[in-house]
Amino acid sequence: MPYALTPPAFDAVSRAWKFSMGLVSGDHVFLTGITGQRLDGTLPEDPEAQFNTAFDYIAAILAEGGMTLADMVDVTTYHVGLRDHLAIFRKVWGERVSEPYPAWTAIEVMGFIIPGNYIEVKVVARLPKV
Repeated sequence: MPYALTPPAFDAVSRAWKFSMGLVSGDHVFLTGITGQRLDGTLPEDPEAQFNTAFDYIAAILAEGGMTLADMVDVTTYHVGLRDHLAIFRKVWGERVSEPYPAWTAIEVMGFIIPGNYIEVKVVARLPKV
């Protein structure tokens, strides 16, 4: 039976939008798309800050299930301005991933619900063996 992974800091967002931050199903956890928006609703103007915020939140959600970013197996990133920000994203990505690297797909999009948002990150991670 699937079950939710939602760190307490994300409870209000999860309830308001009616989605799980992470949903465990079988041997994997599927994360909702994570943006660079802070929990207080503000959005950094700097793309690097948004990228770091997104990965900080992904790490927090995974930690709720005893995982780390090293447990990511499939990552899809959606970008506004992909070509403009790719070097910055690759820097942040390189600081956050380790071998064996997760599969990664990057997709350019026209926009997001949140004006000024540059990124949304969708993650599938493996659960730790117990």
